[in-house]
Amino acid sequence: MTRPAALSAALRRCAITLLACVAAFTFHVRCAAAQSPPADTCTYRSCALDVVPAWNGLDLVKGENEERVGRLGFLWTRDVSPAFARDPHAIELAHRAVRTRRTAALFTDVGGALLVAALAGGLADSEHSDRWRAIAVGGGAAFAVGVPLQFAADGHLARAVWHYNARFAR
Repeated sequence: MTRPAALSAALRRCAITLLACVAAFTFHVRCAAAQSPPADTCTYRSCALDVVPAWNGLDLVKGENEERVGRLGFLWTRDVSPAFARDPHAIELAHRAVRTRRTAALFTDVGGALLVAALAGGLADSEHSDRWRAIAVGGGAAFAVGVPLQFAADGHLARAVWHYNARFAR
């Protein structure tokens, strides 16, 4: 096999593997809708929400037993707004967190994939180093755009949790 053909095959395998990992992770992530107890039995200890870091995102947990009711994933996320039942403002903030995280995931995932491709390509094909350097710069730029968006999504989720939990202060 010639060098360009071997490189092309290696990049194709890398892309397929990356897509398979993302698909498996997406299917693995499950968000259980929060089952809110009746208002008269809902206390801060049993119903308040909290954000707990996890290896693949932020878990949204309920009560002192920290029952997971949602996850704002790093690679992709599902809607976490069902956990904020009966609080329209918190639901809107949760929707904003999900939209922002999905945008951020797109940038960071594409940026990471481009960086990996540039590294693999640059190691295998030193004749076209300018091309691989340009791909690396594009990947770095996409990643640099995505990271602040990830933090913005975290902020939206934190505000949603604060608004939801404010009802227990009454």
